[in-house]
Amino acid sequence: MNYQEIDGLKVPCIQISNNSEDDRPLGKYGRMAMEFLKEQNPQRFMILKMDGTLMEIMHKVQEEAVEKIEHITQEMLKMEPMPETEDIMEKTKHLNSLKSVAEEIVLNEVVYKVR
Repeated sequence: MNYQEIDGLKVPCIQISNNSEDDRPLGKYGRMAMEFLKEQNPQRFMILKMDGTLMEIMHKVQEEAVEKIEHITQEMLKMEPMPETEDIMEKTKHLNSLKSVAEEIVLNEVVYKVR
């Protein structure tokens, strides 16, 4: 085990995952996927956690979810373009409704999927 010295004390260098880059905080969809996996398939959750790949997989889920939401939202904007109005609230309402539909699709296809 490796140690680092902090204020005169030797502290073990502990990583959650095999890759220190994967120890960064998870986004909304990564956290949701991890909670779903923990509740629905606790054995798989523990296996991924023990072999150090849990965070890597959850970061991939986060990235995939964000990309798909953006892609689906853009496709929906082509079918239902922004209203021709100067009212910012109306435009925001339209975009938010499209994003919520895209998010619902992605939650079912990407986030709430057993890995």
